[in-house]
Amino acid sequence: MIVNNESPKISSNFRKMYAFKFLGEFYLIAPVLILYYTANGLNSTQIFTIQAAFHLSVLLLEVPSGYLADVIGRRKTLIVAGIFMPLGLAVYTIGRSFPVFVLAELTLAVSISMRSGCDSALIYDSLRQLGRQGEYKHIEGRAVLFTRTGTALSSVAGGLLATVFLRLPFLLNAFSTVFMLPLALAMVEPEREKCPGKDPLRDILRICRFCLSQAQLRPLVLFSGLLMACQLAGVWAYFLHYRELGIGVAWFGILFAVFQLAGAWGGSRSHRFCERFGTKLPLFLALLSPFFFIGLGLFPSPWLLFLVPANAFLWNLAYPVLMERLNHAAGSDVRATVLSVAAMAGSVTFVIISPLFGRLVDAFSLSAAFVALGGFFLLAGVPLLVSMLRHWQEG
Repeated sequence: MIVNNESPKISSNFRKMYAFKFLGEFYLIAPVLILYYTANGLNSTQIFTIQAAFHLSVLLLEVPSGYLADVIGRRKTLIVAGIFMPLGLAVYTIGRSFPVFVLAELTLAVSISMRSGCDSALIYDSLRQLGRQGEYKHIEGRAVLFTRTGTALSSVAGGLLATVFLRLPFLLNAFSTVFMLPLALAMVEPEREKCPGKDPLRDILRICRFCLSQAQLRPLVLFSGLLMACQLAGVWAYFLHYRELGIGVAWFGILFAVFQLAGAWGGSRSHRFCERFGTKLPLFLALLSPFFFIGLGLFPSPWLLFLVPANAFLWNLAYPVLMERLNHAAGSDVRATVLSVAAMAGSVTFVIISPLFGRLVDAFSLSAAFVALGGFFLLAGVPLLVSMLRHWQEG
């Protein structure tokens, strides 16, 4: 345990991180992005290819960005994220074609990859310096609350702004994310063991091998990645689902807000839920998600729309548990890199399944794609969860 007279400054990191994550997920563009693509002549294959390009970029940057955070510091890496986020959204405001949209996503990928793992590592290292590691699920859960609340509020606003004109949410979103930079500049770097960074490539390969060779860590990394990839594919598919059900654009934002608020509730209750029922149950409940996907595919009806926020609740209920386990398993000198490896596993999976999902939609139907997604999630998730729980210890 490390304690010093910088405790008040370190404690302020949590409030700044809540605001940083709020703005980083304040996506006015999210509820109208699919409509924005289709209004500019893109088909389903192109839409999911854009998202695959984004995740491929994140995949290539994911582990190097985590390693960068371990070498130069969490704060400096978040500063880079705060610069690239508004730049990517600015590109979107002028975009009217597939190549420009890909460029916008590539720019946003730099920001997302710099934040990925680094934000959670900064939270955990700050708590460690204060001797409060036991509060991690609570703090991470509150961060999820602010994150999802930001997305929920922006979803309603984005849908309504799009009724004025479709490009307006993109213009205002580019402006709102400008404030991420001063928040990153105001954060305090927590004390920790530092990665020397003398041989980056060898270090990165060593950490990747460590993550995939350790019996305790490997299923945790892969299950986290699987959950992230399938849920992200679902997020974009929901908008196609709403369109097929004949739901108007103004309702897209409201439905996405409900989705995010359900996620916020799940994340904020994770700590209390685990205190009462243990840390295993959220992971078992996460395996209800593939059945929800299959249900949406087999029975496309407005009466089953409640499965969408239910999915968000279960996803975010499990998220703090998985992040705590990953943080605990990694040393402070490589923590951000280990978290990035887990996120990379999600990006690899998404890059594979996203274009396939889009192809299934174009070639067959959205219903068939939902069923295929649920089947894949179930077949991969069950053995990973069983392997993970073999080495599980409560507390």
